[in-house]
Amino acid sequence: MGERSIVIVTARCSKSKQCFGIRLERQAANEWAATWSFAMKEGVAKKEGYDKSRVSGAFALAPGYPGCPHCQGHGFFLCGGCGKVGCWNRESRSVICPWCSQTGELSGEIGNLEAGTDR
Repeated sequence: MGERSIVIVTARCSKSKQCFGIRLERQAANEWAATWSFAMKEGVAKKEGYDKSRVSGAFALAPGYPGCPHCQGHGFFLCGGCGKVGCWNRESRSVICPWCSQTGELSGEIGNLEAGTDR
């Protein structure tokens, strides 16, 4: 297997609405694992281009993934309205998007995410 790809997805905390990054590592063809997360300012996310490309496949949480750096929510969801990512407590299926405030019930799996490379 060749070099592993690493990308960063920009997310927001569902409780505080603060921005953070989720580091995804390619595990195999079309399989990605969230391995790390870190707090960051939204301007940094745009400057680094963390929303400039798309990654597709299956997404999972690696053992040891620390969760949201603001509330420790250990999951994440993709909003069906605005297409952005928010943290999720992995308990309630009802969520409110921290980007656009749309409410919804979680269902299905994430198929692709906007991301940028980790330099």
